Amino acid sequence: MNSQSTGEAENTRTRPATCRGFTLVETLIAFVILGIILLALTLVPIMSTRLMGDTVEREKAVLLAVGKLDELSTNFAAIPTAGTSTDTSHSPYTLSWTSSADTADSKMVTLTVSWPGIMKQQSIEFKRQVTKVN
Repeated sequence: MNSQSTGEAENTRTRPATCRGFTLVETLIAFVILGIILLALTLVPIMSTRLMGDTVEREKAVLLAVGKLDELSTNFAAIPTAGTSTDTSHSPYTLSWTSSADTADSKMVTLTVSWPGIMKQQSIEFKRQVTKVN
């Protein structure tokens, strides 16, 4: 048993100097790779927060649009048949709508909600067929 352990000790002593541990370049490359990975991992929460904010803004826009379309549907006579109407009372959202008379008792309303998004201007469009109820 002693002969084996002395043989192993001799092998480690006789290794050339180039085989001992990591070089400075290998260590630096490993740290650079680790730094890139850690940077990517720190960007994940930032981007998810931005996306969550965008989703909340889009949900508010949808609720405003549905509310405005319901309001227009209840007052059929007040829906303009030409031109564009705009509502800016829900800052930062802008609601604009146009309508076309399909028949005497039916109008197609196109409503667009726009707002300044996190990265760029956002908008969403809705179309609804509104009929006159007697």
